[in-house]
Amino acid sequence: MQATSNYQTLKQRHLLFGSREFVIKAPDALLVKERSLGRLHETQIPLSVLDPSPTYSSSFSIKWLFHSLFVGSLTGFVLYWALMKNMLALYILAAILAGTTLVLAYRFFLYTTRLVIFRHLHTRENFLYIWQSRPKRKKVQEFVQALSLLIQEQQASKSPPTQSLNSPANTTNPSPALPADI
Repeated sequence: MQATSNYQTLKQRHLLFGSREFVIKAPDALLVKERSLGRLHETQIPLSVLDPSPTYSSSFSIKWLFHSLFVGSLTGFVLYWALMKNMLALYILAAILAGTTLVLAYRFFLYTTRLVIFRHLHTRENFLYIWQSRPKRKKVQEFVQALSLLIQEQQASKSPPTQSLNSPANTTNPSPALPADI
């Protein structure tokens, strides 16, 4: 029995989402370790279920943009009202809303990101997400290329054998309109 070895690893950290570590296990699996507050989860993904050509996508979180714009507008209105009425309570409320606006804008920038997405080979659903710019774009690209190459090798080794030259040719007629002897 062959001992499995690690080809390459990629560690990604994110302030709100925690950390992820991708470990390519030779020759047929990818180990994904995810850590966040109070949670540790490991998943081993067989390379035979991944599509070797990833897609590149950008996510733009419109929900967080609208939330931050709404609360920012409300902050401006309360601040204007506080200046007109010269009330301490309205200044405090405006400060709380301004802090909330900053948090919502920060969430918008966190969820607006560039991704490398590996799809499931059979269902074509998005299966594995990798951030393009964490830790560095070059390191992520090297990891994605190594993973894609290993997936291609894995699928080539499991592909069905081609028809040999000594086997009889397929006798079905490719055209339903023409007879086979023409």
